[in-house]
Amino acid sequence: MSLFYKLGGITLQTEDYFDEKAKHELSFYETEPTENPDMRITMHFNCEDIVLPPCTLVAEVNKRHWCTTPDGGYLFYDKIIEYSDKIFNLMVTDDGFRNVEIWLCPKELLKITQDRRPYYIIQEILRYAILLYDGLIIHSSSLAYQNQGLLFSAPSGTGKSTHTGLWKKYAPGTEIVNDDMPIICIEDGTPYLYGAPWSGKSVIHKNVRVPLKAIIFLERGETCSLTKMDSIEAVWRMLAAVRKPAIPLLGEKNLELLSILLETLPAYLLKCDISEEAVKTAMQALEL
Repeated sequence: MSLFYKLGGITLQTEDYFDEKAKHELSFYETEPTENPDMRITMHFNCEDIVLPPCTLVAEVNKRHWCTTPDGGYLFYDKIIEYSDKIFNLMVTDDGFRNVEIWLCPKELLKITQDRRPYYIIQEILRYAILLYDGLIIHSSSLAYQNQGLLFSAPSGTGKSTHTGLWKKYAPGTEIVNDDMPIICIEDGTPYLYGAPWSGKSVIHKNVRVPLKAIIFLERGETCSLTKMDSIEAVWRMLAAVRKPAIPLLGEKNLELLSILLETLPAYLLKCDISEEAVKTAMQALEL
């Protein structure tokens, strides 16, 4: 049975490959069937001997092999010699990510009992494909307040989720759009914040689309302050919050979109504690 989802404005067609938990999270993004989806994804399971088709290796990063194909498309595969000399998974796509085909090894080879790979592979594909639609997936916690979006970015463990949780407590009407991996799309020059089902351990997300007002980088502090950030520093911090594809064309698009985003939106440094004052201070970004 074909399933259709709309994620960051992209209509995606796939089959029912998912466990119950994944289907539940994805269900919030279901959309009407169409004969012309933006992307079709096909998966093959229990592939004992995955054969690598003709390709040119571009880079190897963290066991991920990034390749190009003779027809101008892309190919990604994972091979971890410490486990096996076999390919664990293979993804092949055309140059526009319109048709994506995936081969997965038996889960026993990876020593996993519950196979959630299809759910997370969809996210992995979307990370690359959405670049071609002027979109990014950014490691951050995000919220919508009075139809305006805010993005809070910081290294893991800094307190992004704690801060956005304070908004739910002290700013009635706040919606958490995504607590870990929201989608940002630039549409006619305006950045929009989208919800997405992959939201970390908290599993907090909502299928909404709102204009993004500002990007806020969090640091812990004994007092609360909001400071306009230097653009160069903001670029470096944003680079730490996005996945950096090793394919040159995708990497260049990634940098281009980050540049546009930071030219279009203000970026702030928020030093804060976990008080109501932290919310009031961050809210200044919506008023400036």
